Amino acid sequence: MVLRRIFGRKKDDEDEEAEEAVEKETEAEEAVEGPEAASEVEEETEEATEETAQEEAIVKVGGTIPYHSAFLERLEYMFNDDEIAADMENTDSFALEFMVLGERIWVRKPEMGDVEVGTGAVSDEDAHIRISNETAQELLGAANFEEFSDIYLEHYKNPQPGKFVKITLRKDISNLNRRGYARVPLLKLLIGAVR
Repeated sequence: MVLRRIFGRKKDDEDEEAEEAVEKETEAEEAVEGPEAASEVEEETEEATEETAQEEAIVKVGGTIPYHSAFLERLEYMFNDDEIAADMENTDSFALEFMVLGERIWVRKPEMGDVEVGTGAVSDEDAHIRISNETAQELLGAANFEEFSDIYLEHYKNPQPGKFVKITLRKDISNLNRRGYARVPLLKLLIGAVR
């Protein structure tokens, strides 16, 4: 005790030195076990990087949908997006009619032609889709196609007052599938075939 006072060392300093010595011993023991411990750490980091890579891939596949103030613009964007409307060129002609936010909107594709979107009534449609105002607002606010699909299917399967999607098929589902509806995720979703 007298020596500590002479040299200006306190008891706390000795405790810290003892802790440092214990830490050095544990590090030395870990270094001896090194290859096994190092491989475990490497496996954990590989798993973590694989998980983050998968999460990034999921986000990239869906892609974000830009904001649209009108449902017509949202439909036009989705039908012209390469990822959302994949395999659209492989379909025969189709025609869909929507009743959304008090407006009639049609989407059609003539045989060997491009997708057209417009307002008003369409003749000989394959399906008539009625979407409530609240559901339409939620669909307009969807950030990506996955979120859009979830909202659409939720309100289709579990309609509530003021929140619904009603789909009336004007033609037989097997006929629609033969014409290409089953190959295009967006068309499959819109006619309610995704269940």
